[in-house]
Amino acid sequence: MASYLRSAAAGASDFVFKQFGGHFLPDEPSEMEEKLSPAAKALFNDVYKDLDCSRIIDYHVHLLGQDTEKTGCYCHPSLLDGNNLLERFKANCFLTAAKVTRGEPDEAYVDRLKSLCTSSCPRAAVEKDGSHMLMCGLALDYAHLKTGEASTALTTLHVPNDYSFDVAVQHSDAFIPTCSVHPYRTDAVQELQRCRSRGVRLIKWLPNSQAIDPSDGRCNDFYDTVRELDMILLSHTGDEHSLTAGSCDNTVGNPLHLKWPLDKGCKVIMAHCATEGYFNDLEDPELKRVSGVDLMLRLMTRAEYDDLLYADISAIIGTLRAKHLKTLLEHEEIHHRLVYGSDYPVPAINVVSSTKQLWMLGLISWEDGKALNEIYRYNPLTYDLAVKRRLSYNGHRFPASIFQEHPKLVVSDWQHASKAQ
Repeated sequence: MASYLRSAAAGASDFVFKQFGGHFLPDEPSEMEEKLSPAAKALFNDVYKDLDCSRIIDYHVHLLGQDTEKTGCYCHPSLLDGNNLLERFKANCFLTAAKVTRGEPDEAYVDRLKSLCTSSCPRAAVEKDGSHMLMCGLALDYAHLKTGEASTALTTLHVPNDYSFDVAVQHSDAFIPTCSVHPYRTDAVQELQRCRSRGVRLIKWLPNSQAIDPSDGRCNDFYDTVRELDMILLSHTGDEHSLTAGSCDNTVGNPLHLKWPLDKGCKVIMAHCATEGYFNDLEDPELKRVSGVDLMLRLMTRAEYDDLLYADISAIIGTLRAKHLKTLLEHEEIHHRLVYGSDYPVPAINVVSSTKQLWMLGLISWEDGKALNEIYRYNPLTYDLAVKRRLSYNGHRFPASIFQEHPKLVVSDWQHASKAQ
């Protein structure tokens, strides 16, 4: 009886996680195109008709892992065990979204990502010249104390720079390496230089979860080095709700904090367009609360930041962020400074991806929603791009240029750049 109850409980848990996390067909992503309905296949082909698949860059794809000994990746203990049911629930939702199980090697997540990536474009383009999107596999540094010491207790997730680089070397047809360097590290400048010597340009920050205050004077040498090495800072903006097990301070997600690296001449990509949360207006003596999107738009309109400030559209179709989509679509004056990002595995989480909500907001048609849901069951990475290409409001759409590598944010030449160093 006890064995039966355990099996029933396990089955129920698996069902729940699949409903909230990911619930995909057993078919391989490569089988999608031949098995789609005529309507879904027509939408799929239309999405890519004016895109060069060899130039599609997803600037925002998370690498994950837990095998500290083999890959160096680290997860906060509460994500896997312990009494914090919310953190364990979130972790299991992410695992099912990524279509991996607890205990599988870190390579399983990479293999799943690669299968999604290499099947993301129409087969004709892939068979012609191997064209498909490339993904920036994001590293994530430990949270650090103000003394410069790393803190595992404050860290929810750690993905080493070397792991991102090794994944890109082993799977150069799918991944671009990145780095994540905490600015309080005593060796921060040296680590930036080491990563740049390997061809890496993109630096990932999640200040809310890494205990980083971008306005802290400790960051000045870091910013000078980023500018001198012509690197790019991809920094989370807005509230954070996923990586909270170790620590989370959402006040540092205020887009106005990024004035400090911008005023130092650094190139900055504001992740998610700050589409979640309200913040103190640091430029208002009364510190009125303003939406992150409005603060992001304020910075984007400043002429002095024209060639420095960009934003990615990762996670913006999520249920908590979608209310800002009309604003982003209407502000066509910033579209040339937006880049594509998925925030995978987030778009593979069922409760985050709702075509019904997008239809109710008047952003997609009911027919498109049905076709997009069909694509989602095979390939959530393709689904994310396809949704963003189909969004429309009062004639405003995201242009095809957003989904191609930005000429001022080139990251795909890392192998050539590493040889030139």
